[in-house]
Amino acid sequence: MARVLFVTISAEGHVNPTLGLVKQLVDNGEEVVYMCLEEYRARLAQTGAQFRAYQLDEQVFRELGFNPTEFKHPLHFTDFMLRGIIELHLPEILRQTENDSFDYLIFDSLFGWGGAILGEKLGIPTVCSVTNFAFTEPLSRMVEVFDAGDLDVEALYERVATTAQSIAREYNVALPAIEDITSQYGHLKIVFTSREFQPDADKLDDSYLFIGPSITPRLDAPSFPLEQLRSQYDKVVYISMGSILTKDLEFYKLCFEAFQDIPAQFVLSYGKDTHLGSLGNSIPPNFMAMPYVPQLEVLQQADAFITHAGMNSTSEALYYDVPLVMIPLSSDQPIVAKRVEKLGAGLVLDRSQLTPAALKSALLQVLNEPSYKKHAKQIGDSLRNAGGYKEAASRIMSLFSKV
Repeated sequence: MARVLFVTISAEGHVNPTLGLVKQLVDNGEEVVYMCLEEYRARLAQTGAQFRAYQLDEQVFRELGFNPTEFKHPLHFTDFMLRGIIELHLPEILRQTENDSFDYLIFDSLFGWGGAILGEKLGIPTVCSVTNFAFTEPLSRMVEVFDAGDLDVEALYERVATTAQSIAREYNVALPAIEDITSQYGHLKIVFTSREFQPDADKLDDSYLFIGPSITPRLDAPSFPLEQLRSQYDKVVYISMGSILTKDLEFYKLCFEAFQDIPAQFVLSYGKDTHLGSLGNSIPPNFMAMPYVPQLEVLQQADAFITHAGMNSTSEALYYDVPLVMIPLSSDQPIVAKRVEKLGAGLVLDRSQLTPAALKSALLQVLNEPSYKKHAKQIGDSLRNAGGYKEAASRIMSLFSKV
């Protein structure tokens, strides 16, 4: 069997989808060394993988000024990948693996060109883990997703080009075109969605393997009184803005005002690092507000999901046929939300124009019009039938594993 190096970034939406695949590879006899930040050690240990932590210099990260809610141009994302991921992490990953040998590498797509550099320096084939939609065209052409405003694009381009040239010299590798830095490199790309949900899937060749979301039990999920969800109401509505963008107290106030008279049980996950403060006194009686809930279990009971439209949360909701009210905030969320709305499984609201009346109207529409549930189920069927992490492990091992 083979020895595998798995490298990903420290984000829930990038780590959680890989857990089932890693465990399946281990169960199939592969030796997996998984590298991520220390906070994910316990979670990865449950898969049977060997965990190694790389360090994140948070001071350096803050000095770089990266905030996904403030990306105004595709080059901001390229800059983030170069300076916030490749420059920061590649030296330590290579240092920790210099006396090791591996048979193949699986790396997160946010490493982009950095994953190709790792594979070249280690001399092994590569697999790209794509936990968002796969790019069907260069990110540089997706300008409509961003709001450039008065950004000095020329200065940003110069910084990106200078950083890329420096990295190419440092590792003695060929310098790609700027638009290719964010590409999904790899001999095989594992995409954690279905071809039906992926926009423009016909533009992607057979090196893209669509396996659907990796839905596995989370042993670190908190306890939750699931039996209380329908004790007073017939409908259940789940509200969560993800694991990063959870501290918008004004949004929670809007929810309390919008939904206090709707006869449904609302479950609000407001984030373990968020403090509701004085808002705690204004929580309506039809709300269960907690810092963290077992999302998969709650979604299985939910009739609608109000979300930021992060790829992970959206996929999990659709996997369980739950229609959505989406308030995208940053990154790829507008793209995900647009796709769900186009396929009829939810509605998109503009955060900058959000009012209690708009929130209430959208939720009632999703709850009361059967077409949203119908289309959510159609997408859910495609996700459940995509093959899952077992097929991904089998395909990877057939290509790269030792007999």
